[in-house]
Amino acid sequence: MGRWVVVVDRSFGDHHDVDEVDHFEGTREEARARLYEIACTHRPRLGLRQQRRQVYRIGDGDAYYVSIEGLMSTQRVVYRLAELAWSTHPESGPQAWK
Repeated sequence: MGRWVVVVDRSFGDHHDVDEVDHFEGTREEARARLYEIACTHRPRLGLRQQRRQVYRIGDGDAYYVSIEGLMSTQRVVYRLAELAWSTHPESGPQAWK
């Protein structure tokens, strides 16, 4: 059982942004399933009125490239899965990760 975080990578012109979307505990299979669900449903920007979404798996399923077409713009983001490898507080739970 690992500790996982899903991050979203966004780029707008010269600006690059990485945000944490979700934290949870589970097996690698459970984490990949959660990542896929997030890639298919998460809105990377408030107010985005989705018209079409395309989700592409990268590699073995630890990342997805997503193109979301809205009414006014298209958002292109990458969702990545990361497992906690080390922490100064290994006993802390998900509530302390944010």
